[in-house]
Amino acid sequence: MAVFYPNNNFYMQDLQNMRDRIDRQMQQIQQQNQFMQPQQAPITQNFQLAPNPSNNELESKYANNIDEVKNTFVIKTGIFITKDFSTLWIKDVTGNIKTYKTEEIVELDDKDKKILEQDSLILSLQKQVNQLKGEIANVNEYNSSSVDEPTTSKKSTRVSSHTKSNE
Repeated sequence: MAVFYPNNNFYMQDLQNMRDRIDRQMQQIQQQNQFMQPQQAPITQNFQLAPNPSNNELESKYANNIDEVKNTFVIKTGIFITKDFSTLWIKDVTGNIKTYKTEEIVELDDKDKKILEQDSLILSLQKQVNQLKGEIANVNEYNSSSVDEPTTSKKSTRVSSHTKSNE
């Protein structure tokens, strides 16, 4: 379909109108895309020179040996412990280090306590039985040694108070 323009000014005006309409449509599409896309937050970069102070009074960390403890900077009292919990180091802010050996304390329930009491009672009774066996063995040994001694008859030199003497 051909459009007839009597002069060039109408043609140019028509082209300008089409261009304005296309520009408006492009602006609308760009505005719609802006609302649909999430806005990116501006990128900020923070540098932390020292750890954030917390409410805890102690720092803690696993360590394999004393050298790791010596080479670790602390800004408050630090507790260092081996992964098997056998050795504990405490380092203060001045760099002083104390070393401790640890041992596990096993809490016993009532049943375990009764078992231990019965075991100690059994051990006590066994000691008493062994002591009595020793005493019985000593008595038997004494009796067997006294049977082996010869018995001699001795007359009593004692005078009974009921008999009269010939004086």
